[in-house]
Amino acid sequence: MKTTSQCLFNPLNIDNKDIITLKFILTLVVLFTTSNLLAQKDLIQKKDSTEIRCKVLSETPTVYTYAYVNGKNKVKKTTILLSDVENVLYNKFDKNVVEDKLFTDLPPVVYTVEPIKSYQYSFALGLNVSNILEFNSASGPDKNSFSATSALDLGLDYYKEGSRFVMTNELHWTLGVQKDGISGSDRIQRVTDDFITLHDFSYTFSKNSKWNANLIIKNSTSIFTIYDGDYFKDYNNIGKTQGFLNPYQINLSPGIKYQPNEYFRFSLSPYSISLYGLTSQQIANTGYYTQTYDGNGDYDLFVFEQLGAELNIWYDRKYKKWLEMQYRLGLSSDYLSDTDIAILMDGMFITKFRILKNIFITHRAILKGDLLESPLKPHYKQTILLSYAKSF
Repeated sequence: MKTTSQCLFNPLNIDNKDIITLKFILTLVVLFTTSNLLAQKDLIQKKDSTEIRCKVLSETPTVYTYAYVNGKNKVKKTTILLSDVENVLYNKFDKNVVEDKLFTDLPPVVYTVEPIKSYQYSFALGLNVSNILEFNSASGPDKNSFSATSALDLGLDYYKEGSRFVMTNELHWTLGVQKDGISGSDRIQRVTDDFITLHDFSYTFSKNSKWNANLIIKNSTSIFTIYDGDYFKDYNNIGKTQGFLNPYQINLSPGIKYQPNEYFRFSLSPYSISLYGLTSQQIANTGYYTQTYDGNGDYDLFVFEQLGAELNIWYDRKYKKWLEMQYRLGLSSDYLSDTDIAILMDGMFITKFRILKNIFITHRAILKGDLLESPLKPHYKQTILLSYAKSF
């Protein structure tokens, strides 16, 4: 006969074995449904047919970031690659079983990445104007002179992600003029007219390799027609002495390039050549440029020269937002020449200091000479300009 206390504790009249069996079944149900009890509103369906109930927080072109509740009832945040996801169902479930500040009803943040342009252009224009005005000087005559220097820099770079071909193209033109006075008899003279282009075409040996096969091309000439005395007109009735492609020089340097980082480029060419010439026989016959003659007794218009080895060091860097450096240094050795060996240096160094958004103070320096010359006396020329520069 069952007592009253037994009836209170076991009103369904279930014996102890049945109670144990019921507890076991309930435990299995709880374990089986734990993931659902701890899950949230969104559902990520993976390509391996598994599913993740969670809250998707953000999406980028490569990953999803989501929050979920782990088996210890702790809220965790992690990521999954888009390549592993088959589909995402937002708000598939009505409510969040576990509440947390990460589990909001806000839609996920979608971050889009602008496609990287294969071509990048750069433009810079600089100007420096000066005037010297002096009257009644005790040390000499009155002075009234004017000078101006302008510089144009253009760039066109090509790089495409996944491609092994890269190219750099640059144009640099510096023009300087001066006038010793302001009267009609004072004439404008050319101080400098240097037009050069630099090109680096390279192809990596393998994807993400720091070693490349490359070709560096350097071109140089002037733009304006110049007459005797560096004048823009023939005041002395002697004729032209210089002009566009008169003369011109093209250096070709095929070789190997090593690029340890995004700033430095080291290019070594065991053999380089020079194509030097003019297009005007009148200018060639001044005798300033070539020293050999053709069959008619005129100075040659074209000279081919073997230059030997050449090392080019290029350095490009932007430091924060206020400093930009563009340095080009070439070292060549004419070991194939019958004369004494020389190591020729040819450098161009452009440094820009930002003062406003696209306004810079630009320092340009040219350095040339023979490193084996004794005593060493390299030619150095510098210009400081106020420049406008922009990349796009």
